[in-house]
Amino acid sequence: MTESLIRVLRDGATADRMEAARALAALGPAALPGLLAALEDPDPRLRMWAAYTLGMIGDQGAVPALISALEDPDPGVGRWAAAALRRIRDAAGGCGCRFC
Repeated sequence: MTESLIRVLRDGATADRMEAARALAALGPAALPGLLAALEDPDPRLRMWAAYTLGMIGDQGAVPALISALEDPDPGVGRWAAAALRRIRDAAGGCGCRFC
């Protein structure tokens, strides 16, 4: 199921991609392996959607890959990775500094 949803993230229309992202997020941590692999895909659009969806899931296990994605050659991927990291941080109750 995860593979078919990731194919939609790669090739679907925008509305279909949004639905696939929601469905993957509903799978929670079970979707992590496929999404983490998608962050390495040659297609920057798929990498952006993978980062977006990882943010929706909010699992700390995605943090190392998202940090690496901050350096992606496509600036859109870096922006979505930063947004995903913020969402994961916020879901965890902050980063631990005295300001969060």
